[in-house]
Amino acid sequence: MESIIIDVRTREEFVKEHIKGAINIPFYDLEFYRDFLQDKKLCIYCNSGKRTLLAIEKLKRMGIGAEPIKNPETFDKEGKNIICAVNHVEVRPGSEEKFEELARTLCSDTENFEGFLGSKFMRVSGISSRGSGLKAGLNDMKIFPVKCLFITYWETKEHHEKSHSDPVFLEAFKKIAELLAKPPFEEFFEVIK
Repeated sequence: MESIIIDVRTREEFVKEHIKGAINIPFYDLEFYRDFLQDKKLCIYCNSGKRTLLAIEKLKRMGIGAEPIKNPETFDKEGKNIICAVNHVEVRPGSEEKFEELARTLCSDTENFEGFLGSKFMRVSGISSRGSGLKAGLNDMKIFPVKCLFITYWETKEHHEKSHSDPVFLEAFKKIAELLAKPPFEEFFEVIK
């Protein structure tokens, strides 16, 4: 029976450091890999052991056996640096459709940049009343103007900064900037967990 080490942490945690030879299937994605995981000896781990136990229980409910890795800190590790750049943008009213089309194109064009590790593009869909300490009933509130986040993952800040001087990026961003209600605001985040 084939034996596989599965890291059930997030993709970002995995990239930062993982057991050499492990594969990454985040806890919340396990059900999508049911067919692949059948008939294999599964060894599961995470940082604290909590997601490991949750994953083993979830797999058990799916009819798949798994065991925890004891002392994952004793295994050889590999990984690389990962930072993310988060762009906060507000879209000019009436430009939402064109903006989303250009944003998807920019995310796709970024794929071949040196040091690029992935991206996410998200639109704000509501306000968490409880999380914001506001009165109830705001979860489905329409946000106006439309707010979006571009999150890009990079090996280093230098790779990110270099991407901003690429002609493909400059041309795409010039088109996108015309559709914004105000200049974008960008922050760097270091992945910790």
